[in-house]
Amino acid sequence: MNEAIVVGAGPNGMAAAVALAQHGVVVTVLEAAEEIGGGTRTGELTVPGVLHDHCSAVRPLAVASPFLRSLGLERYGLEWLWPDVDLVHPLEGGRAAVMVRSLEETTCALGVDGPAFPARRSTSVTRSTSTVTRCWA
Repeated sequence: MNEAIVVGAGPNGMAAAVALAQHGVVVTVLEAAEEIGGGTRTGELTVPGVLHDHCSAVRPLAVASPFLRSLGLERYGLEWLWPDVDLVHPLEGGRAAVMVRSLEETTCALGVDGPAFPARRSTSVTRSTSTVTRCWA
């Protein structure tokens, strides 16, 4: 019998464990944190009642992953939730840069820096898969 130990119960560790199990390997997954999920976790990181993604960059990559999509996790209750505001970056003077799901709204909110945003975003996104482009747009 083949056996494997996967260290880390985040998205990559769990995907590795599933792939191994699909090939008949008996898998044990070890996780040092109190809860599984790695970068997909959400918690109260700043003040009570305000939820933050521990590693929000994971979500678009996970949604775009052909392997994760092939698992049909929705039938087990997976539901991808998309926030109204994707991220906020604090700036000096109490201001903040805010990125929302609408490219036009984000560009407008960036004021004089707005016109540079779509060009920078487009360059980085086109290097990725078309699925990531659709998810991030």
